[in-house]
Amino acid sequence: MSDGLIDPRASVLFYVVAAIGVCLAAWCARSDLHVRTVPFAALVTALIFALHTVAVPILPGVSGYVVGAAIAAILLGPFVGALSMAIVLTVQAFVFADGGLSALGANVTNMALAAVAAGFVVAVAARALLVRREVRSPLLTPTLVSLAAGFVSVFAATASFVVEYALGGATATPVENVAYLFAVHIPVALVDGLVTALVVVAVTLVHPASVFLLREQSLAARPAAHPRGVLLAGLAFAALVIAGLVSPLGASGPDALEAATLRGCTRGPDTDTGECMARRVEEHRFAGSALAGYTVGDRPGSAGVAALIGTLGTFVVAGVCFRVLAPREEKRTMASAA
Repeated sequence: MSDGLIDPRASVLFYVVAAIGVCLAAWCARSDLHVRTVPFAALVTALIFALHTVAVPILPGVSGYVVGAAIAAILLGPFVGALSMAIVLTVQAFVFADGGLSALGANVTNMALAAVAAGFVVAVAARALLVRREVRSPLLTPTLVSLAAGFVSVFAATASFVVEYALGGATATPVENVAYLFAVHIPVALVDGLVTALVVVAVTLVHPASVFLLREQSLAARPAAHPRGVLLAGLAFAALVIAGLVSPLGASGPDALEAATLRGCTRGPDTDTGECMARRVEEHRFAGSALAGYTVGDRPGSAGVAALIGTLGTFVVAGVCFRVLAPREEKRTMASAA
């Protein structure tokens, strides 16, 4: 969401919602984090950032990208996953001018809170259903769970946006635009589910104990196919390849949300009237920054370099944040003994 898409009162409201949600997630995440799991959580966060830089064509002239909320929820759990998404969105807003500063609270509410929560709930429910039906395949189970979680998480974020716009949008929420918004997110949700399944299955096959959702299952208790170092190296390699090589090949044009909010804007978002949802949209305050628009100084052909910088920077920021939250080894040992 860009600056001005919702009014200042709604922006403040969702900043409060986001702040409360992130603080609660940080408090609860301490029990899910460990010094040894911090690199994994930071690499998953960096991978999600890299995926955000890849625009996938979903309709003529419309692109979409993997939200990654279900990836964070399944691999890291709902609390660490929410923090992971919040870190990605914050880096995007302040460094790459992607997502408005005034809308950051709303964006965190959509993708870090609502989408992660919905993805985790659906994943838990799908896993329980498969266990009840005695489906315990190390390949089929995480695939089906991830597909369902990824698909639903995208629509949870979309529904959250509709609520936010209804509370503080420039116009009465146009029914046609909302219908188009949900319709155009169907292929986005499918792509998100497929990529989520690919990532989760890969991690499950390499080191199943690292998957938060499977830690209490017998699947995670089986010997790991490879050491944890192989998993970390694989995640790092995937994130860097996606950022450096795949992101420059992404589609151009507005993403699904932008395309829906621009419907009816015949004279531009600043002057149009009627049912133009993006009537009050403003230019990002950091639009002239060095890495704005995922380029280096707006130089042609620098998208891959900018994405690599963002991926590495996100890894560092996430690693510091998670390391601060992770309890020290001696404190955890004393608590376990008690």
